[in-house]
Amino acid sequence: MASLQLLKHRFGPNVITFTANLGQKGSTANLCRRALELGACSAHIADLRERFARDYIFPSLRAGAVYSSGYALAHALARPLIVSELVKIAREEGATYIAHGCAGKSNDQVRFEVSAAALAPDLRVLSPLRENNLLRLDEVVDYCQKQGLPSTISNDTRFSITQNLYGSSVQWDRAPDAYVDVPEGVYRMTKAVSETPDEPAEVTLTFQGGLPVAMDGVAKTHVALLEELAALAGEHGVGRLTTIEDRLIGFKMLEVYEQPAATVLHTARRGLERMVLPQATLEWLPEPAQRYARLTYEGFWFSELREALDAFFRKASEYVSGDVRVQLFKGQCQVVGVRSEHSLYSQALAAPTTEGDAFAHSGLRGYMDTLRQSVQQPRAQDH
Repeated sequence: MASLQLLKHRFGPNVITFTANLGQKGSTANLCRRALELGACSAHIADLRERFARDYIFPSLRAGAVYSSGYALAHALARPLIVSELVKIAREEGATYIAHGCAGKSNDQVRFEVSAAALAPDLRVLSPLRENNLLRLDEVVDYCQKQGLPSTISNDTRFSITQNLYGSSVQWDRAPDAYVDVPEGVYRMTKAVSETPDEPAEVTLTFQGGLPVAMDGVAKTHVALLEELAALAGEHGVGRLTTIEDRLIGFKMLEVYEQPAATVLHTARRGLERMVLPQATLEWLPEPAQRYARLTYEGFWFSELREALDAFFRKASEYVSGDVRVQLFKGQCQVVGVRSEHSLYSQALAAPTTEGDAFAHSGLRGYMDTLRQSVQQPRAQDH
């Protein structure tokens, strides 16, 4: 609301707002109504949940993209989608500016502005809070109070929650002590371990080409699968992450994430990959996966490299199809069963007894002779 007020002071009534439904809690329609009440000339709203899951979340999952801190990129993935829709609306409305309401230390300001530069370099990007030196939460709160603006935050607020289909994160009012327990009140998607069921739950996920398509044998839409899996995993306390993260603008921050669906899906995908991919591929995959994650985290979703990596992961995941049984219990998530028509695991080759053993033991003699010769061969001496 502070950003809208600042833009009104600059442009008069010619301010248009946009609100995206990405699976967050709360009514996006109410936000649009509040924007109109505060003087916006029009307010756009879009349900982007399916597009978010299909075009952003699932490709990153297939790539195994997890930022180095363990963050599954729930909000970093949402920002380029928001910008793409914002640019579309700006074109339709004939706007020459687009704006964001990011705080002065947020990663999102970088993601918004880099994405806008990639999609619409002719549009000028405004940052009302930063440009008016409203860089900290208390400054924004004071401004809202002086302007008589409705606000859900106050100077007594300790934290706020940002949430979408893929997870949630905490925005603190002040830097927390990394040695002190995170207050239970910050969690919205997952139960405390002490409150979880005393019996484990099991879910079977079906993948095709590295992407989840069904849950417990029932085909699901992208959104339904994420929502139902998040609810189940959260009930068992799965998906909490507290970590020290290196932020884009050069400092470390204690981050608290909830990512129940992401945790289960990445665990299941890795279990399936272990069965169907050869060793050489498995050993090399982490490098492009980390690069994909960094590109997303740093705001370079609309880059040629990210698109090229997507093509690579589509090919690398060609045989990542099958069923994975995952057990959820007391905050833990583990693979307990995997099957695939593309499995490279053979019970006959792995058999420890003569019955059913298909391994060609005679071939070991030549291999061992070659290995011994390579070790014992003297090195040429320099003269």
